Amino acid sequence: MENNQLVAEAREASTKGAARAVRRDGRIPAVLYGEGEPKALSVDAKDWSLRFRYATSNTIISLALGKDEHNVLVKDTQEDILSERVNHIDFYAIHAGQKLQTMIPVILEGSPAGVREGGILEHKIEELEVVCLPKDIPDKFTVDISELEIGDSIHVGEIAVPDGVEVRNDPDTTVVVVTHAKAEVEPEVEDEEGDEEAGEDAEADAEESTEE
Repeated sequence: MENNQLVAEAREASTKGAARAVRRDGRIPAVLYGEGEPKALSVDAKDWSLRFRYATSNTIISLALGKDEHNVLVKDTQEDILSERVNHIDFYAIHAGQKLQTMIPVILEGSPAGVREGGILEHKIEELEVVCLPKDIPDKFTVDISELEIGDSIHVGEIAVPDGVEVRNDPDTTVVVVTHAKAEVEPEVEDEEGDEEAGEDAEADAEESTEE
């Protein structure tokens, strides 16, 4: 857990001005939920960027706040679209004997036989919702798709799940499928000769109408 320790500092109640001041000091405003009243805090921006920028929703972080240490998950982050700078983090405290609900990524492994034959791979679900104790949180679900032919699919219920982990998704939901390549529809070619004849007929009718 030492490699996953992140030191936090308490801060004043959240206001826009206070949050801007925290960011100017090279820190990221954050809030800790799940330990009674939400606690306003901040973490070092450089430390976060170097070690936790790509932490997933199932990464357990040891958050040190004063003399206390909390095991937490990242509940949400807010980023500046242009600078990609993290502006705010929401942490959620977890407890050893208490089950939690989180999302686990589904990683596809292998090259489907059907794709090599011209099919198209469609990854329908990229994450599964699970409920388990913190100690049982899997890093990912790996699905071997190398044997999939055109028309074959894998459903939620076919994925191997570790003991102690409950998947909340419908077991009949399709996770990945290899479909037939869509046939290209050729654009209709207009009958130029027919268009010309129609144009000539219209002109003739117009002339007859004028003579009358």
